[in-house]
Amino acid sequence: MRFQLFILSGLLFVFSCQQSDRQENISDSPLDDGEIVIDTQMVEFLFPAGKNNLTGGDGAISIQIDNTRSFWLWGDSFLGEVIDNQRAESSPFIMGNVWQLLDGESVQTITGGTPMSPESLLKTEKVNGYPAILWPMHGFVKNNIVHVFMSTIVQTGTGTWDFYWHSTLYYRLSLSDLSVIDKQELLTVEQTDTHFGFGITEHDGLYYVYGSNPQADFTAGLHVARARLVNDKLQDWEYFDGNNWVTDVKESKSLQGIDIPVSEQFSVFRHNNKFILLTQDRFKPEIYTFTADTPEGPWSNKKHIYTIPEGEDSTLFTYNAMAHPQYDSNENLLVSYCVNAKNIPDLYSDVSIYKPRFFWVSMNTILK
Repeated sequence: MRFQLFILSGLLFVFSCQQSDRQENISDSPLDDGEIVIDTQMVEFLFPAGKNNLTGGDGAISIQIDNTRSFWLWGDSFLGEVIDNQRAESSPFIMGNVWQLLDGESVQTITGGTPMSPESLLKTEKVNGYPAILWPMHGFVKNNIVHVFMSTIVQTGTGTWDFYWHSTLYYRLSLSDLSVIDKQELLTVEQTDTHFGFGITEHDGLYYVYGSNPQADFTAGLHVARARLVNDKLQDWEYFDGNNWVTDVKESKSLQGIDIPVSEQFSVFRHNNKFILLTQDRFKPEIYTFTADTPEGPWSNKKHIYTIPEGEDSTLFTYNAMAHPQYDSNENLLVSYCVNAKNIPDLYSDVSIYKPRFFWVSMNTILK
């Protein structure tokens, strides 16, 4: 696979440098219970000035590599130059997936194609004659292999919502150059309507992979699968049916204790022997956490940690809050959410819209 690295800048990735006096102290002490601190530095790291940079995108999915490096995965993305907070109509727009590598000293944007004609890094074939793209989900890095899940999205028309979820693909990539080792169509829409591939966490030698289950009645439960890493590949898949682990995905059931529709993207991670689910209400600007003692729950301790202020703007919509626990700063958790415009031309006249927002919240707020 061909890919292009755009080296953007030599930024020092240190969170002790924040926008205000209060933010400068985030690395020094935990936030007060219930306190929220807005972070603007993260956006500056991810979207620095330049001509061939990532200038907008959604997803904001981070995959930790080691103590200093993480991949960031983006869905539909803009590249190009920004002048006076505006982008030209000719700015490259990539449908699919764009990657970034953040390490202690640099930020790199990774695409397919060429600098003059960038493309999605991972691509797929047509489905039933319709064009298809791969939207990023989540993953992990082990033994110099990037394990990542992708949603196959089929475009059935030219309208904003003329697409549907078709399948989950499981990729293994070489960490050194992101070349494809192999890929597997894990599950299709004929097998399940649960979009497994988010909230991946390892526990007792098993990898737990979560998914949302959107329904016509506007519910969306949380499901979980698990697999063993055998010869550096996830195998022997099982699904939780509410009581036991089974091999038939059609027997998978929503996990108990979650009383809001889970967002398409969300996070599940472990902290202090607790499993934490962080999700935005699928249809509202509220972000919640739940905790559990085991990967399958039951889930409890529901906490409303934040109401997204952009949710009050009728010209915008917000979605897909996620946690980034690898940046844990003295018991403070970094959280992102996506923002988009209902009016497409606004994405060109105001570049700041189509970028994630970040904030910090105390882990004590979540766990108490």
